[in-house]
Amino acid sequence: MKRTLHCLTIAAVLGLSSGTGSARAAELPLRVVTLSTVLTEIAHEVGGDQVVVTGLLQPGVDPHSFEPSPADMRAVVAAEVVFASGLNLESYLDRLVANSRAGGIVVSVGDALPRPFAMTAPSDLVAGTSGADHAPFRRELDPHWWHSIENVRVAAGLVRDHYKLLRPAGADIFERKARAYLDRLSALQAWVADEMSQLPPARRQLVTSHDAFGYFARDYGFTIHAISGPSTDGEPNARHLAALIDLIRREHIPAVFAESSTNPQLMANLVAETGVRLGGTLYADGLGLGAASTYEGMYRHNVTVVVEALR
Repeated sequence: MKRTLHCLTIAAVLGLSSGTGSARAAELPLRVVTLSTVLTEIAHEVGGDQVVVTGLLQPGVDPHSFEPSPADMRAVVAAEVVFASGLNLESYLDRLVANSRAGGIVVSVGDALPRPFAMTAPSDLVAGTSGADHAPFRRELDPHWWHSIENVRVAAGLVRDHYKLLRPAGADIFERKARAYLDRLSALQAWVADEMSQLPPARRQLVTSHDAFGYFARDYGFTIHAISGPSTDGEPNARHLAALIDLIRREHIPAVFAESSTNPQLMANLVAETGVRLGGTLYADGLGLGAASTYEGMYRHNVTVVVEALR
């Protein structure tokens, strides 16, 4: 359904670029709403002063539990384009689409990515399921696509292309700004590759609060061991937690990692039970504050914490 939604938004943009779109092309700046802190940065970086971006999620807010306010809905209706994370991260997205019909279009960015990561997790780690009532394992798409830098490159291209269709007069500006942003992402990729070269493959086991780093693991050869599933709403059962404790001891995993948007007590309990070292806190669900308030800063922080703790 979400992939169909993305196709429909492309058709809507093409429709706007002719007819009424020609009148809108002269109206600057373009009104944009984003549903992700990462998408807020991309929208700003690619659009510059040609766009006004309203980010509904602030740094540090858990996107799994976020619910838009009436004021947020009004901003959506007033927007010409809304960029969503997609891949079922926003439980409210269908309601938002229904309320935005009088306004602009909604682009589900994650659903347009060429290689969405499908995770296989125990059913008792998936929010809203019960291991007793479902198959022992369940596959679902990982919505945390921004942990792959390559995915962010694709997202920047999608934002650029939608801007160019909605505001053809600013196409050269959008192209130039997108290229500058992509160049910075290329530099970040090179830095990450150099850092990862210090970490032997056998050390690439990542124990985290919830299963949010699938794309990171795929890109850099990690195995993820999460306390809970892909949503922060999930709670581990005693059997899974016992198995995780045994794994940490058996594999001599040197460190585990808390997350900025999850309950720290979950990881504190694991540390107390195993005696393993707490390697640090990772940003799993978006940008943070201070040095982690940019995508590059957030990614550098996560990589530095992981490499130093596991090396």
